[in-house]
Amino acid sequence: MNKIISIVLALGIVLCMWWSGLQNGRAARMRADYRLASTVPMENAPPLIAFTTVALGGFSTLIADALWFRVSMLQDEGRFFELVQLSDWITKLEPRCGEIWTFHAWNMAYNISIMMPDQEDRWRWVRRGIELLRDEGVRYNPGDPQVYQELGWLFLHKIAGITDQTHMYYKAMWAGEMTALFDGGYPDYDKLSKQPDILRKVTEEYKLNPEIMRRIDAEYGPRDWRMSETHALYWAVCGRNRCWDERGLSCERLILQSLGEMFKHESLPAGPDKLVVPLDMGLFQKIMKAYESARKRFPSEKYFMLSQAGFMREAVVIFYTHDRKTEARALFDRLAVEFPTPDMAGGFEAFVTAITSRNNYK
Repeated sequence: MNKIISIVLALGIVLCMWWSGLQNGRAARMRADYRLASTVPMENAPPLIAFTTVALGGFSTLIADALWFRVSMLQDEGRFFELVQLSDWITKLEPRCGEIWTFHAWNMAYNISIMMPDQEDRWRWVRRGIELLRDEGVRYNPGDPQVYQELGWLFLHKIAGITDQTHMYYKAMWAGEMTALFDGGYPDYDKLSKQPDILRKVTEEYKLNPEIMRRIDAEYGPRDWRMSETHALYWAVCGRNRCWDERGLSCERLILQSLGEMFKHESLPAGPDKLVVPLDMGLFQKIMKAYESARKRFPSEKYFMLSQAGFMREAVVIFYTHDRKTEARALFDRLAVEFPTPDMAGGFEAFVTAITSRNNYK
């Protein structure tokens, strides 16, 4: 009896190994397709990157861990300039670790930039953070949605946002680059395809794919590509397209955040101290459609339901303050049915008056 059991177990082990081998082939092909396997050679990688990933093998991870320990100490001490070189070494040792690239870029765009006294120098560090993720981080981690999300967030928060006192300068500089690149804010894609020099600059320097841009314009636009919000949307869409499962949640959220900011206060610099704020009323229905799509794709994710409710509340007030009272009232009625809250009990006028006075809307 024991002999029979041993034979059965041995056959079972062989069968499991055979089945595992079949699955491993499929998994290896998927890792190669997404460039996630450390054994897959990286195309056109610099000699140092190729050396550390192939010649050092597992030792590169040990060295990187030691450097990370030193980085954490420097971070706590606020010695951000010293972090730059150490972080650069770590990216060379572990190029396929998206967290390293995002940390390095964040340090440049936030910690280093605010230490600069001149706005030109601040912008240089912000731009270096963007370039690091766009030109290298995405290149070595094309299947990591975190890299795309952080790249888009730099556009949405650091440039489009208002937390940095020199944000107007950032907006003006980026808008100027895009104006020169596309001869305005709305690319002519047919014309662009016939201009190889400009097309090469679009794809190689700015790493923009005209076909993805065209699809974004068709679904959400046309969008003004001088706006940093549009570029946040672009990189979020790229990240989402790489993974449609739960790993892409951060990119899906960034898509909706970018669209929401466009609707609320999409901005272009119109002078040293002014913003032009064109309200794109047609964008509202496209955003609502995007929310419905996200909720269907991730039915268990409560974020999208709560975010949609918050967006609709803000949209009621935006419609109202732009003298679109019919749309505002209709949206309020829908909001009261789908996402009722106690502050709606007093009716439309009381709801709008309370929010406008509390938030100082003009």
